[in-house]
Amino acid sequence: MKVGVAETLEKISKISRRADRLAELQKQRGNATLLTVLQGAFDPRIEWMLPEGVPPFKRNDLHDLESVFYAEIRKLYLFVKGGNDNLKPLRRESLFIQLLESLAPADADLLCAIKDKKMPYKGIDAKLVREAFPGLLPDEQK
Repeated sequence: MKVGVAETLEKISKISRRADRLAELQKQRGNATLLTVLQGAFDPRIEWMLPEGVPPFKRNDLHDLESVFYAEIRKLYLFVKGGNDNLKPLRRESLFIQLLESLAPADADLLCAIKDKKMPYKGIDAKLVREAFPGLLPDEQK
């Protein structure tokens, strides 16, 4: 069974020493879904075209849904500027809700947070991500 993205980030956030958190995050280098999530949360060039806050959606109560986010990550382009700008806002929001309802609850919560440019896990910030994955995010503005 695949470990969910939210589960991975939660595990990393619970590591007390920053150097150990960094090392554990770097082990995720091949996890394209996790890297996409980190970009969505911290890359200022990515502009989400959804209203702020958690939309009304029905949490999925099925088990073992952690792998769904990996399969559905390709749909995130629909929700960012430049992805599909011709999509009507109501349709975009409806597709987002459908996506949230297909995910494990922790992954749905994570997706809601990153679209608002927030990381719900302490100790994982843009500085740590830049250090772990040089070039993933633009350099900090001085």
